[in-house]
Amino acid sequence: MTSTEVKNFRNDFQNAVEKLQKKYGVNISTGTIRYTDSELRFKVTARKGEVTNKLSKDNLQVGDIVSINHKKVPSSKRFEVIKVMTKNIKVREVGGYQQYTVSPHLLKKA
Repeated sequence: MTSTEVKNFRNDFQNAVEKLQKKYGVNISTGTIRYTDSELRFKVTARKGEVTNKLSKDNLQVGDIVSINHKKVPSSKRFEVIKVMTKNIKVREVGGYQQYTVSPHLLKKA
């Protein structure tokens, strides 16, 4: 498989699982895809909770207030977008000092 095929597979997979997300009330995400010429492997995680739309960097602007959809970050914490980079978004905790650089698909507008 080529890297282009793997990228297309990931997009098609995410589109295919949308029905399952809605039916079972989970967010389904894929981990890093490892692949060779003849196969690909990846981890799939289904997390209970409201189904969130995946954001891209085009959906975010400096100053937007967001939360991070990750098991290690409490969903009650709010962050401000401080920089939109080529692939990632830099956020700072509102009323705090923590900063994170995260992938846009982990962010949810507050």
